[in-house]
Amino acid sequence: MAKVIAITNQKGGVGKTTTTVDLGAALSREKKKVLLVDFDPQGNLTSGLGIDRKRPITVLNMIQNEVGEVEYDVHDSITQHQTEEVKVDVLPANKLLVSAESMIATVNDGKELILKNVLSHVDDEYDFILIDCPPSLSMLTINALGAADSVLIPVQPTKYSLDGLADLVKLVIGAQSTYNKNLVFEGIVYTLDTPNQVETRNIKADVEDAYGANIRIHETSIPRLKDISSSPSYGVSVFDIDPDSKGASAYAKLAREVLENG
Repeated sequence: MAKVIAITNQKGGVGKTTTTVDLGAALSREKKKVLLVDFDPQGNLTSGLGIDRKRPITVLNMIQNEVGEVEYDVHDSITQHQTEEVKVDVLPANKLLVSAESMIATVNDGKELILKNVLSHVDDEYDFILIDCPPSLSMLTINALGAADSVLIPVQPTKYSLDGLADLVKLVIGAQSTYNKNLVFEGIVYTLDTPNQVETRNIKADVEDAYGANIRIHETSIPRLKDISSSPSYGVSVFDIDPDSKGASAYAKLAREVLENG
């Protein structure tokens, strides 16, 4: 049975998709079988791994079939991303996924669990399923929380990092009390980190004061580095740019923390 982690932050540009890809890549290098789910209509995870966003069968088709109670095979939509360094499976998405919002809204009972039902067909085939969520507190994000065992929140330590974080935490707590009682916080991970800057250290202190007592803040942070930011342009993970780089090492350490967390 896979551990399902929703990687989410309603604030865009914090390295959410990059973290999904590179954490998944790091887990695969730890000999874990990994499925990456692109659940963002922007489709950046899909294109960032060199997968054509015009693929005829995507996660949207699986949602349509689940909502319409049509028999389907999730494997029809899964594609493999394999390089010399990394091997992961991908459930791709594109901009048409935005239509899933209204589609899910038509469901009377269990609308928060549509994605969970889709993934239940394959969750015994993987060690980890990582869901890249959209930068919003939408029905797509709610479905990701419904499918997840835990929530990982990438936070860029800037003066705006606390904006909206309280709303996200409230949404997770709401999920815990209603449609996913087993959901837990995987933790907060700092991304695009500039640890030597005074402002960064001050913002981290604010985050830790506000949330550190209740949410794990990962010891590993992800630095702002060119090798991390440039890898999607090549359709690969940071490990394919340089498996010994500082960026790759940071995600490898984060993966070990996730593994230690069980």
